[in-house]
Amino acid sequence: MPRPFVLLTTVLAVLVAALPAAAQTGGGGVEAPDLSDPCPADYPGDDATEVRIARWMARGAAERGLPRELPVMAGIAESGLQNLKGPLYSGFFGMSMVLNSGPYRLFPTRPARQLLWFTDTALRVRQYRLAEGRPDPTGDPDAYGIWIADVERPAPENRSGYQQHLAEARRLIAGRCQAAEKSDIAPPVLRARIARRQRTSIVLSVRCPAADCVAGATAEITAGESTATRRAAATDPGEDWATLQVRLSARARRMLARDQAVSALVTAHAADEAANVARVARRVRVLP
Repeated sequence: MPRPFVLLTTVLAVLVAALPAAAQTGGGGVEAPDLSDPCPADYPGDDATEVRIARWMARGAAERGLPRELPVMAGIAESGLQNLKGPLYSGFFGMSMVLNSGPYRLFPTRPARQLLWFTDTALRVRQYRLAEGRPDPTGDPDAYGIWIADVERPAPENRSGYQQHLAEARRLIAGRCQAAEKSDIAPPVLRARIARRQRTSIVLSVRCPAADCVAGATAEITAGESTATRRAAATDPGEDWATLQVRLSARARRMLARDQAVSALVTAHAADEAANVARVARRVRVLP
């Protein structure tokens, strides 16, 4: 007959062998972070080093086609790369508690949702810029700080405070966390109604019937020997027609007041989230 001690030891060995690997490691069912990944896909934890937190942010930005430095610069400026807990503003990006709903609900304790908010908003800012006929800010590192300011919307006197963190962000990332190759290269479908003859102002209608997009317009207005570019604020037209108005230059208004016509090259722009842009251009004559 087996001795009780031997029998107990055998039973325990069988039970331990049947446990999941995570439980055997004493991890409470939670796998230990993968420290071998230089750019962690999952949030590395509040106690992680600045390097790992910065590279987690960089990877999240790169996967969405944004500059890797962008969220890192914002996080350095807003929180010193710490997941701050405040009554009004929290997290790495100083997010208002007003945002604690929808896809960002519980963001103070869910840093992945903080990064989602930042990248969502940065993409939207870029989309509006492209729709207004402005350059893609992705290609101008010297303008990253202003891009971040349009996301964070600080007091006017603090808008210039982000650009100074570009070098530190690059030091933390150290060339890691490369962006994936862009797969979406199809521009949105843009429909535009631009009358060739208009009076006193430039008005056009735009819509994006097949895709979510933001649309805007520019006009290169020729008045006498001078040419000026004016823009219409971008809008989100969806499947319905949206009306845009481009204000004339002061010289053009003076010429119209003297019963002189002016000409303009009017271009409608539509941009999707992947920074694909569609354009429709038409030469317009503006009559008094």
